[in-house]
Amino acid sequence: MDTTRSAAQPATRPRPTVPDLLAAVYLVDVAAPGMEGLALWLAGAGADVTGSVPESEQHSPIVAALRQAGVRVVVGSDAGHLRTDHTAVVWSGVTVGSHPELDRARLLRLPILGRALALKAITLQAGPAVVAVAGSHSTATAAAALAAVLDDGETSWVLTAPAREGAAGHASGGRLVVDFCPDTATHEAAPPAGWQQRPASPVVRGEPGFAAALILSTDANAPHYEDAIEGLNAAERLARRAETVVLPTWDAGVGILRERLTCQPGPQVVTVGLNPDDTVWIMALLWTGDDYRATLRYQERNHTVVLPVVGRHHALAACAAVATALVLGEDPKAVVERAGRFAGVERSLALLGTQCGVTVVDSRARHPREVAADVMAARMLTEGEVVVVLEPDGIARTVAHGTALGTALGDADRAVLLPVSTPLASYHGHDPLDAVEQAALHALGQGTVNRIRSGPCEPAPEQRLYETTAQGDLVLVIGTGQAARLGPRLLFHLGAPTHRSRTSCDPPLPTWWRTSPSPPVSGPTSPALFPAALTLAPPA
Repeated sequence: MDTTRSAAQPATRPRPTVPDLLAAVYLVDVAAPGMEGLALWLAGAGADVTGSVPESEQHSPIVAALRQAGVRVVVGSDAGHLRTDHTAVVWSGVTVGSHPELDRARLLRLPILGRALALKAITLQAGPAVVAVAGSHSTATAAAALAAVLDDGETSWVLTAPAREGAAGHASGGRLVVDFCPDTATHEAAPPAGWQQRPASPVVRGEPGFAAALILSTDANAPHYEDAIEGLNAAERLARRAETVVLPTWDAGVGILRERLTCQPGPQVVTVGLNPDDTVWIMALLWTGDDYRATLRYQERNHTVVLPVVGRHHALAACAAVATALVLGEDPKAVVERAGRFAGVERSLALLGTQCGVTVVDSRARHPREVAADVMAARMLTEGEVVVVLEPDGIARTVAHGTALGTALGDADRAVLLPVSTPLASYHGHDPLDAVEQAALHALGQGTVNRIRSGPCEPAPEQRLYETTAQGDLVLVIGTGQAARLGPRLLFHLGAPTHRSRTSCDPPLPTWWRTSPSPPVSGPTSPALFPAALTLAPPA
């Protein structure tokens, strides 16, 4: 997506309107997924945006991009960062324990909003020109693809994750694409004495309406939706506020939503899928080894599009975005051209590199269905063995979906399990990773699952991986916490001079590789990959 356009746009082009509540806003952990896109949109729309980041993130590329966009970034959690002229504080709901910034905001009587409420205020202000992407999970690719295919210079977006070489947020007037997926960060319940006595959120009256809503999934996704009924009800509430709803028929839960929406008066329902009866029929979807070639049929016309993404599930999500654009009346030629430039989402089956015959691929998957789909896609990318490194996301999610997460690794040859990613300093209960391990052993067989423990006397995860990988292996690193640093460190470890004992180093890159920014490779003097070991104690 072309995010440089705003710098050269004519001065007469109106900016999107920022709600008064967010005119001088403070964002807690502004570089976190979901918050980054919100900050970029607000800054581009003319808001005075300040945000805090942890010390470990202060030199990251995300922080550099935020500063370049005009966001005032402060380092650390300090009550002195809050000003009396701030209009509101936005946080993602991730924080546990006492929090100086939130405590100070409450003392100053500043409105404190969750990210979802901030999005509601923005979309209410934007009016009916909003295109919503929603679901209980798995919306990132479709939302970024939709922003790309609608990017006519007058389209803005707020995304959970940016497209490769793109931005998570952009303000350019007119139409607004918003990813409403709740899955933006590791949400945990605050322990006793934590920052959980939240003041009442400000009232944002009314409900936003949407020109269209693309809904990808409705099933359970703890801790957001404990069961499929909760996910289905949330999707229906959002769908009924749209003029047109686009539903992919390859998702069984979305099929139930379609029945609900069509059994009584409501929005126009459009389907996209592999069935000739679908409104937008995906007639063909072929992996060439470099990209996907898809042919979509809509209103008696065929549209062939090249999708430079990896993974059939990501190609289908991009097809759903193309279908939504066609239904909205976009010029098919422009849609096809823009789709051909969309190379997927950052850290979503992204190649980090190859060292000594070992290829390392990154994944941001959280939900068991996302994990299973990425593992299956990795199998198509190599003739060697697939080694999956999984860092489960959150205690609450792993407790609810542990067995499903372990089963999702079934297409791998070997699995390595990292400690559960959580902001909790301690957890008094059974380690939920046990269920993941048992399910993975059942799916893969004995001797195929290794568990890496954290601690000062334990070898670094990259060292353990180096010892267990062989030339020709593909290592798929899945996780959204500390796992995001593991792939680059493994490559550094493989390429270090003391480890050049392998017979063949640095082979040509696979044909499916797409150039994308990669995280910097950390050196030997970098901080430890994992924090102090999670305290696990048996239940009382």
